[in-house]
Amino acid sequence: MFKRFLKKLRHYGNNRTCSVCNSHLSAFLPAGLEKTPDRLCPICGSVERHRLVMLFIQRHTDLFSRSPKTMLHVAPEPALSARFQRHRPLQYLSADLNDPKAMVQLDVTDIDFAENTFDVIYCSHVLEHVPEDKKALREFARVLKPTGWALLQVPIANIDITFEDPSITDLDERQKLFGHWDHVRLYGRDYKDRLEEAGFRVTVVSPQSFLTPQEIKQHALTPSEDLYFCAAPKAVAPAPKPEESVQASVF
Repeated sequence: MFKRFLKKLRHYGNNRTCSVCNSHLSAFLPAGLEKTPDRLCPICGSVERHRLVMLFIQRHTDLFSRSPKTMLHVAPEPALSARFQRHRPLQYLSADLNDPKAMVQLDVTDIDFAENTFDVIYCSHVLEHVPEDKKALREFARVLKPTGWALLQVPIANIDITFEDPSITDLDERQKLFGHWDHVRLYGRDYKDRLEEAGFRVTVVSPQSFLTPQEIKQHALTPSEDLYFCAAPKAVAPAPKPEESVQASVF
């Protein structure tokens, strides 16, 4: 805790704010392979997409309310994971296929939980690594409660139709075509359609729809990065039995 205090003191300022750790900073640090400036929080390690998600969750969901909830966090980012775990009413579960720091090992294409288990699912920048992403989306829809919601984020390219080719296995070719050696597709603006095909009701939320330009600047967000808020499909009432139909017609 003392080291964290010293970090906050060293980087203190009013130019930037981190919504994940609530730090006020002079600037964010460079991050990424190209060391892009003004991205990384020096206190908690969040980057822009983490801060955007946290702002949305705080303002437009009841995740941090006092009502108990179950949450599945896939491929947990340390900064967000720490914040979620501090909220005591939340029954939090982190999961990953390979990361030993996650609470459970989990294959998103074959989730070992019953239907309607989780109130909240958060999965960010994972599906572009998964060959059977449509199967994974159906699994998320299956384990989400009818009253639940999910944030399922992927990097979106400036293309209309998602580009994928399972025959491309060469890592250099994947780097060239998909932007990273272990990505298996390049998602386009039709990502929303994939989510809906899996059974979700999807709302695409832009940062500008709930944040001011000053807030976007203050948190060093990417204005073009949309959020994909997925609600469970509406329950369909069972068809009435013949006798029920007749009785209803009497009245």
